[in-house]
Amino acid sequence: MKLKNYYLAICSVALLFLSTSCGQFVKLMAVSAIKIEKGAIPPNFGKDESTLICVITGKKSYDKHVKKQVSNEYHGKYEFVLRDQVNSDKYKDKSKYRYVFDLNTIHKSRATYNTTTTYYSDITTTASYYILDRRTNIVYRSPVTSSFYSKLIQAYMINLEAVRLKNQ
Repeated sequence: MKLKNYYLAICSVALLFLSTSCGQFVKLMAVSAIKIEKGAIPPNFGKDESTLICVITGKKSYDKHVKKQVSNEYHGKYEFVLRDQVNSDKYKDKSKYRYVFDLNTIHKSRATYNTTTTYYSDITTTASYYILDRRTNIVYRSPVTSSFYSKLIQAYMINLEAVRLKNQ
């Protein structure tokens, strides 16, 4: 019985290590890919005094990651806004609220059959982020997608902050 618990503990530690190191790998990959040159950030970002609209969903589990990463990494003006409120009267001034940071979720499904004609379905959800320039209607998309959405948000905010500071 002790041997079984030992193996379970080793497997748990290994799984924990792999899951955290994968997240760090995603962050490093995203930081190097989310760039102006790759079409993910507007070249003039930060030259005006606009407030970044950061879209939240109303789901606490997701929104807490958006709020944490934006507030930790981005130091310009921003507001957290539910998606259905982005086009409300409060945010209609496209000079004051020029850019929107938002999420695309990508659902990939895979169906398989075995020899007994039993059907299996597998759905994988990944995140992709973008910046919408509301004045020009140009969308700047991240070239990176991942299910580690918190790490993607963090990487996007690190690079947005760098561009904002450079353009001030």
